Order: sequence, then structure tokens, then C-alpha cells
Amino acid sequence: MSTRQASTRYAGLEQDLLQSLAKGLAVIEAFGPDTPRMTLSEVARRIGVTPGSAQRVLKTLLHLGYVGQEKQFYSLRPRALMLGYAYLSSQPFTAVVQPMLTALTERTGKSCSLALLDGADVVYVGRATAKHLRRDYVWIGTRIPAHTTSVGKVLLAALPPAELEAWIAHSPLTRVTPHAVADAAALRAELDRVRAQGFGVNDQETIMGIRSIAVPVPFGPRVEAALGMSTEVSAMERGAMESELVPVLREAASAIAATMAARERGESLGVSVWQGMRAV
Repeated sequence: MSTRQASTRYAGLEQDLLQSLAKGLAVIEAFGPDTPRMTLSEVARRIGVTPGSAQRVLKTLLHLGYVGQEKQFYSLRPRALMLGYAYLSSQPFTAVVQPMLTALTERTGKSCSLALLDGADVVYVGRATAKHLRRDYVWIGTRIPAHTTSVGKVLLAALPPAELEAWIAHSPLTRVTPHAVADAAALRAELDRVRAQGFGVNDQETIMGIRSIAVPVPFGPRVEAALGMSTEVSAMERGAMESELVPVLREAASAIAATMAARERGESLGVSVWQGMRAV
């Protein structure tokens, strides 16, 4: 994004919205695995503002403790975790789902995740990692391009047609690995298959050597979350994943949905569902 484009973007905010707040949040979001440390000019270029504007934002974030500075480099401080924690702690399903994911991982030996769709990405809000996994690439808060993940395909396939077309039009279909779909027509065809079969597969599209499978978790009239399970390619064939893991995932997704419905009603069903799942 160029400085001129970003200036137009921030200037286009409604009158009662704060440009300074929007820029501050953009700076925090600019840091990531590929940009853990940035100079002032790098921050300015990344969010598309003038160096003077970026300096004012960084000075404020420094004062509040969200950003630290070492010589000319800026980086996020642990206080920034509070923003993510505030979201997670405010969501009732995080407290309920995490122990269920842990139980599912212990039962199957596969890493399990719960994810939501957020813009072009999926965000992982629950994760239980298999003990044998040599290197995990997902943790709570991880963002990955939705079209390259099994959970993302499930969530995209559940969108109404108009929303899906808008998503495709505004989301870059980057090819993370040679196996990833990077064409709108191919993505539409893939999502048709997901709808027809009721589950999505990521066959080394996010990271080489890892395959995952996911099903929808209907918290309400719309599919708001997806439950996924992953393992190393060498550990399980794709056909076996589909035949053996999909029924387990569907059972777990139903248990999660029932637990959340019971929690909203203030009943104790959720505990019994979880205990029953652990006993299976």
C-alpha cells in the first residue's frame, strides 16, 4: 500500500471514527513472524503513512508499553498480548472448547484446532498439539490465508454466494506452497467439493509435509467456526484421514455445538457432553 493510498484510506473514515486509533492498531498488526522488528521508515511504508505520522503513533505505543525500541528498531512488547487475551477471554467458547480439543488430541494422537474466518485469513482460537509433532506451525492467534487451510475452506464454503464472491474479489489468493490453490475458478471448484462432501482438506497447501482435514461447527444458523485435525503426511494417507477422522471430527463438532448451546441456556449439559467425549 502506498502512502497516498493509505492517506486516502484513513481520510475516508467516517467523521466520528478516530484516524489515530486506526493507525495505532494498524501499526500493531504490522508486526508479525516476517516483521518482528522494524525501523520507523519500514513501519511507515508497511501501513502506508508518512514517517511523521508513524513516529507519533510509535511514540504513543511506546508510552503505553505496547511497543519497545532498541536503537532504530521497534518491536512489540508483551503488553500487546493483552489485546488478544481480551478477545479470547471475552468469548465463552474458548474456555469450553480448549479442554475438549485437548481430550480429542489425547484420544486420536492428532493435533486439533478451532478457527474463525477474519478477512482474508483464518484465526486459530483453540489449539491442542500432538505430542509427537516435531515442529508446530499453529498456535492460538496464528493467522493463515484461509484458502490454503482445511478450516478456511470449510468456512468459505459456508458463506452465502454474494459474500463468497466479495471475499474472492478482495482477498489475494497467494500460493504458500506449490500445492495451494491460487486461482479463483479452481477455488470455487474446490469449495463446491467441500460443500458436497461436508469437509475440507488441506493437502500440504499451508506447509509441506502436513495434511489436515476439517468440518464445520454450527454455533447458530450460520457456520461461524471450523474444527480441524492435522498430522504429518508420512503418518496417514489422505484416504484414511477422510474415512477415519471425518466421523470423529463430526462427532466432536456436534459435541462442541451442543456444549455451547447448553452453556447459553445455563444448563449443565456441556459438562456431560465433554465427559462423554473423553470416555469414547
